[in-house]
Amino acid sequence: MQEISDFFELYKQSAWSKDSSTMVNLYDDQVVIFDMWDQGFMLNLPEWKNMIVDWLGSLGEEKVKVDFEMIKINQSGNVGFASALIGFQAIASDGAVLRSMKNRITLGFSKLEDGWKVMHQHTSAPISSDGLTGILDI
Repeated sequence: MQEISDFFELYKQSAWSKDSSTMVNLYDDQVVIFDMWDQGFMLNLPEWKNMIVDWLGSLGEEKVKVDFEMIKINQSGNVGFASALIGFQAIASDGAVLRSMKNRITLGFSKLEDGWKVMHQHTSAPISSDGLTGILDI
């Protein structure tokens, strides 16, 4: 990534095309991931790569449409931070939306010799005070 803003388009494109290699390449070898699913956190790229490959490989004929909203990027020198809302839609081969969800995402970046890499990613989803419904439901 030449710019931090490239992350958002590359992530969307790689999810849609089920291109796990491009998606994995957005992250540094020592990335720390705080995820909402299954394991909850991963402490390096091989663990995260397995999660991405499993996710994109499990889609069969479905596609995943990713949209980002409220993107905010801050950077100084070789360090950057971004936050956004990230929406996921599972799309059937006939174009029908099968399911969807929206999360929050925060990202920490470092600028390395080959460009920007994600060093830290945290996803979360707030729930209502009754604990039963997601506030960000699409």
